[in-house]
Amino acid sequence: MKLRTALALAASVFLAACGSSSGTSGPPPAATVSPPPDSELVTPGTLTMGSDMSYAPQEFFDPPGSQTAAGFDIDVAKAMADKMGLKFTAVNQGFDGLIPALDTKKFDIIMSALTVKPDRQAKIDMVPYFVGGQSFVVKKAGSFKPAKLEDLCGHKVAVQNGTTELDTVNDDLNAAGKPCASNKVDIQSFPTDTEALAQLKKDAVEVHYTDSPVASYEASKDSSVVVSTSAPFAVAPEGIGLRKSSPILDPIKKAFQAIRDDGTYKKLLDKWSLADGDISKA
Repeated sequence: MKLRTALALAASVFLAACGSSSGTSGPPPAATVSPPPDSELVTPGTLTMGSDMSYAPQEFFDPPGSQTAAGFDIDVAKAMADKMGLKFTAVNQGFDGLIPALDTKKFDIIMSALTVKPDRQAKIDMVPYFVGGQSFVVKKAGSFKPAKLEDLCGHKVAVQNGTTELDTVNDDLNAAGKPCASNKVDIQSFPTDTEALAQLKKDAVEVHYTDSPVASYEASKDSSVVVSTSAPFAVAPEGIGLRKSSPILDPIKKAFQAIRDDGTYKKLLDKWSLADGDISKA
């Protein structure tokens, strides 16, 4: 998914300093997976995760306006922390600043519906944990109901900064020789996914182009919008991001396998109505 202005970066650093935790009070359970050494963790005894908290149902603040992190990615990360006998903290960070902030050791891991793709794998290590696709959200009362990518040609479309969706429009639709080269998509990008959706709701754009779990969640929460695609497309794994060659990588792999083995992962998929995203289907 994303890069930002000095003002936005300053804001993200402030949020990272404040943080927001979805952990419960009291000590974590006894470790069943060996944790990383404390010297490798941002905060000894704690797994610190960076995420863009504007991407329900995978990561968001609940209730809105609070600093309490919720969502599928949050629950998965906390379950892995429990397996390693670690406390857990989730830190809000703008999507396009996640990888740079990870590199400067503001977090131990990042989880934010990050599609596994070569340009990201060149910068960070990634552990696949979910499968997601892409969908279009449109106004229910509107006449435009795009079903495939080429339908976007000549239309106003909102996306989040730094996302795969933005890359798809620029590289696969609007670029020279591509389907929309002579009738380009009017692509408008915003710092958060919720801002992109807001543009659709006020009729500033015709389509909100986003990840399929997010699209389904938005339509379930607001009857004025619908998902116009019959099924997600461009389905691909999403990954937990870690610094290259990080000593945290092996414990994270083992902790994730442990929550798959004991049924926790499946329970969390069911809890968030995301069974179609089971990584075993990748």
